[in-house]
Amino acid sequence: MKTINNRFFFILIFLFGVLGAFSAPSPPMPTGKKAPPPPGLSIDENLYLVFILALLFGIYTIYKYQLKTKTPI
Repeated sequence: MKTINNRFFFILIFLFGVLGAFSAPSPPMPTGKKAPPPPGLSIDENLYLVFILALLFGIYTIYKYQLKTKTPI
């Protein structure tokens, strides 16, 4: 009985969500103006720097973890 109620409510909520998506107004037609250009800070320019920083952070994290879990001789 409980699974039937849960399934019923899930289907009801799903259908209302889909209904809301289809009943939304269509977006306005674009005008002749172009959008402003994106800022000049794309991640593609400094991708090697991101990889190096991620590698250094990974080495630091592993080293720090090994110092904490080091067992005495």
